[in-house]
Amino acid sequence: MSIYNIESNDFDGWLALIEKHLERYPAMRARDVYKLLYQGVLGPEHIIPSAEIFTARLIDELASLQPDPSEPLLESIRPNGTLSRIHLRPWLATGRDISRLVDACLETGKRSWGTSQELSQLWYEFMDQVESGHFPTISAAQVRALSNLLEEHNFPPAHHSTTYATLYKPAYRLIWFLPNVTFLSIG
Repeated sequence: MSIYNIESNDFDGWLALIEKHLERYPAMRARDVYKLLYQGVLGPEHIIPSAEIFTARLIDELASLQPDPSEPLLESIRPNGTLSRIHLRPWLATGRDISRLVDACLETGKRSWGTSQELSQLWYEFMDQVESGHFPTISAAQVRALSNLLEEHNFPPAHHSTTYATLYKPAYRLIWFLPNVTFLSIG
């Protein structure tokens, strides 16, 4: 098993990751946890139809944002730290060349991450934790309803909840990240 695949016995690491995100984003809903798990397991392949389209969309989004160095630049979305969300507002504040960000994102999209089976297994384990009361801010009824939709559509990509989008205004991309092996440390 490569470092990019899910460690099947590391559900405690995933629980800790979910808890950390819930601390930062206390209004997270079931859909937002699913998106976190989806991205953490499967990576960014669903948002990179081509290098040209990806770059154009990124440029458009960056043009609509204001730099904000107060937000964290990177936020891990895998327990082993190999995949992160790079937040665009603080990235803009760095003044770095967009080509480095594009290259890092495209390289991330080329990597092999996890499988849909691993995602569904992780979701069901999360669901069990919600049912047992481990995540009291997440509605068990919401999780069950979402699970039905996810099963019906074979665990597809999802958007953040309206609540999350309104409160936190997410603007990020996914990048492969290992300490000292990232475009952020280059020049």
